[in-house]
Amino acid sequence: MDDRRESSARRGYDRTWRRVRLFHLQEHPLCVVCLETGQTTAATEVDHIAPLTAGGERLDSRNLRSLCERHHKQITAAYRLTGKNELPT
Repeated sequence: MDDRRESSARRGYDRTWRRVRLFHLQEHPLCVVCLETGQTTAATEVDHIAPLTAGGERLDSRNLRSLCERHHKQITAAYRLTGKNELPT
């Protein structure tokens, strides 16, 4: 991990975010990527569709999607490599 990286709270993941995240997971408990393939996997992560670093809205429910840990890691890695916040095709 980069030692220069700001704290999670400074990056926007504060108490308000934790409440929004919890509510989103309660309302959308399954990974949306898994659902697209007919699987039902519990979501453990809430991902910003348009990343905050790209101007995405932090607390807007229309910018959030529930993901399992595996898909969240894959999408995050793809974003870092390609700038696209989606699974590689």
